[in-house]
Amino acid sequence: MAVSAAHAALAAGWRVDAAPRAGAAAQRLAETLCLTYAQLLFSRSPRVGALLLLATATAPAAALAGVASVLLALATASALGLPPEQRRSGQLSYNALMVGLALSALTPPSPFALGVLVVAVVASVLVTAALHLALGVGHGLPVLTLPFLAVFYLTIGALPQGAAPLALSEGGLLASYLQALGSILCAPRVDAGLLVLAALLLHSRIAAALSLSVFALAFHLSPALAPSLGLNAMLVAMALGAVWFIPGPASYAIALAGSLVSGALGLGLAARFERLGLPILIVPFNLTVPLVLYVMRQRVSDGGPHAVDFAPGTPEQNLAYFHSRRERFGAVRGVRFTAPFRGRWTCTQGVSGGLTHEGVWRHALDFEVLDADGRSFSGDGSSLEDYSCYRLPVTAPAAGVVARVIDGVPDNPVGEVNLDDNWGNVVIVYHAPGVYSCLAHLAPGSARVREGDPVAVGDVLALCGNSGRSATPHLHLQLQASADVGAATIPIELHDVVEVSASGELLHAARVPSRGEVIRRVEADDERALLLRFGYGEPRHARYLDGRRERSEQLTAGIDLLGRCVLRSESTDAVLYYEHTPSGFTVHDVVGPSGSSLHLLRVALSRVPFDASSSLRWNDRLPLRPFLPVWLRALYDVVSPLGAPSSLSMNYSARREGASLLVEGRSDRSSRDGSPWVVSAARLSPGVGLVSVDVRVRGRRQRVDLSPVAPPVEEGARITILPTERGTAHV
Repeated sequence: MAVSAAHAALAAGWRVDAAPRAGAAAQRLAETLCLTYAQLLFSRSPRVGALLLLATATAPAAALAGVASVLLALATASALGLPPEQRRSGQLSYNALMVGLALSALTPPSPFALGVLVVAVVASVLVTAALHLALGVGHGLPVLTLPFLAVFYLTIGALPQGAAPLALSEGGLLASYLQALGSILCAPRVDAGLLVLAALLLHSRIAAALSLSVFALAFHLSPALAPSLGLNAMLVAMALGAVWFIPGPASYAIALAGSLVSGALGLGLAARFERLGLPILIVPFNLTVPLVLYVMRQRVSDGGPHAVDFAPGTPEQNLAYFHSRRERFGAVRGVRFTAPFRGRWTCTQGVSGGLTHEGVWRHALDFEVLDADGRSFSGDGSSLEDYSCYRLPVTAPAAGVVARVIDGVPDNPVGEVNLDDNWGNVVIVYHAPGVYSCLAHLAPGSARVREGDPVAVGDVLALCGNSGRSATPHLHLQLQASADVGAATIPIELHDVVEVSASGELLHAARVPSRGEVIRRVEADDERALLLRFGYGEPRHARYLDGRRERSEQLTAGIDLLGRCVLRSESTDAVLYYEHTPSGFTVHDVVGPSGSSLHLLRVALSRVPFDASSSLRWNDRLPLRPFLPVWLRALYDVVSPLGAPSSLSMNYSARREGASLLVEGRSDRSSRDGSPWVVSAARLSPGVGLVSVDVRVRGRRQRVDLSPVAPPVEEGARITILPTERGTAHV
C-alpha cells in the first residue's frame, strides 16, 4: 500500500519525504527491541518487553549494555542473512541481551570489557542460530538460554580478576521473590524485581501465580537456598506449567516435578561450579526443560498434560483456545467425520446398542431410512426393493485413501443372514495413522472405488445393501485402528450433522447419534456461501461504534504463510482466522487488541452453516473471559486452569429479511433480569456480503458497519463503471 502511494506521488511530480519511512523503521526497531526483552518471560508482547527494559534502567550502565547488545546482535543477524522473522521476533537477540546484562553486571566499563562484550554478542548470535537448527528443527526443542550460558562461561575467564559474582542478599519471602525476579535481568534487586513482576502480571496471571507458588515452596523448604535455586524453579514451573503445556492440574504436576528436578540438579552442580569459580546461574532450568519436553514427546497419545500444538499465545490464550477447540469441534481425534449418506437417515442401533454392537465392536452405528410412521419399507417388506435405504449411495465420511474393498458377497433375502461372511461387502478407508472407517453390508457389485483410490468427503463409495450378518438392508459404520475386516472398534463421533426432530433442526458440531435419532448432513447452499466469501486482498472499511465513541478500521482479507484464511485490521494489527468450506463459515480465533471490530465479527459470525433450512438452529461456544467484568478477569485467569467454566454457550439461527440474511445469536447465560448476557445480529446482503454487525453485552451496545473501499483514482484517468456480482468496479 505504502509503495503504491509513493509511486502515485512520484508520477504526479510530488517529492516523497523520507522522514515517514525513517520513522517507520525506527518504530519497527523499537518494537523488535521490546520483543527481545519480552522473550525472557516467554512473552510476545512489546508492552511486556518495555516494562523489562524499564527494569534494567534501574542500573543505567546495564541498560545501555543491554540495548547495545541487542542492536549489535540484530546487525550481526542481518549481515549473516538469518531469517527476518526470527530477527523481528527477538529470537536471535535475547541471548545476546542476557550476555550484555551479565557481563555489564560483573565488570566495570573499559575498552577491554567493551571488546569482550562485542565478541561475546556476535558469538551468541552464531550459537543461537546453530541451536535453532539443531534443537528446534531437528528435535522440536526450545533453545532457551543455552547460547547465553555457553558464551558467558567461555568469556568469563577473560574478565579482570576479582569480578564479583551475581548474588542475592538474604531477606523475607517477598524480598527474596522480587530479587529472584530481578535476577532474570541480572539485577537481583527489589526495585528491578517489582518492574519484572509488573511485566509478568501483564503477560500472564497464570505464570505469575506459578512462579510465586513454586518460589514460596522453595523458600519454605530452605530459606538459605531459595534465592539461588528459586529462580530456576520459577522458570521451570512457568515453562512446563503454562508455556509448552496447556495450563491445568496435569501441567501443574509436571511443573512441580520439573521444579524439584531442577532443584536437585542445582544442589548437585552448585559445589562443582563453585570449585571452578563459576556461578551456576540458570543451568538447572536449561537442563530440566529440554529433558522433560523430550521425554513427553515420546508419548503415544497426547493425554494430560496436553501439549500446545497450535500457534502459541499467552497461557490464558492457550487455555481458552484449547477448550474452545475441544468444546466446539469434538475431542475424540483429529479427523472430522460426517454422516456417510445423503438425505435423512435414522440411527437404528447406536453405541453399545444391545444387538450386535457389544464388546470390542460396541463403538458402531447402524442407519436406515424410515418414513413418517417409523417404517423402513413399503408394501409387505418381503423384497429388498421395498426398503427405502436399499441401494442408496454410501459416501466417504472423511477424506482418505481406500484401504480395502470386498464387493462379491451376495445380498441376503429379507430375514436371513450370512454368518460365513459376517461383514458382507465392505469398504475400509484410511484417514490417519490408526484411524480407519469401515462401511459394511453394502450391495454386491456396487463399489465405485478400488483399493488405493484417494477419496474426498462425500464421494460415493458404494450402495447400501443387505450382505453379511444383515437381515434387512441397513448401513453399518465403525471406526477402527487397522484395515482388517472385523477389527475391534474405537470411539466414534460424527461432526457437522443436523438432528431432525419435531421441534426443528439442530446442527451439532460433534454428535454420537443414539437410537431413534434422525440425522442428515449440512445441505450446502451456494447463495449463502457467497454471502460470506471475502475476496482475497479486498479491503473493507469498518465503522466501529461503541456507545458514543466512533473509530474506523480497514479490514483486508488474505491468506497467511500456513495457508489459513485471515481478516486483518490494518490499524490495530488484529487478525481473525476463519475457514470457508462448502458446508459453512467458521471463525477459529481472533488475535489482537480487544478494541478491534474483528472481535465483534467473531461473536456474531462464530459459525454459520451454509444450509437454507429456515428451521435450522445451531449452538457454538465463545471464550468466556472477554464477557466477564474487567475487575473479575484477573481472578478468573488464576482459577481457569482448575476447572472454571471456559466458554459461553451461544444459540444461533438465520432468517430472511427481505433480500438480506440475518444471523442472530443469544447466549444461554442470562443476567439477573432474565436478559441474555450477549445478543448478536449480523446482516448480509446479496452482491455486498457482510453489511453490519450488532452486539449487545450485558446491555452495552457495539456496532460495526462495513462497506467496500473504493480504489484510488489517478487524476485525469477515465472512469468506466462495470457491473460485478459484488457491486460495481471502477476502471
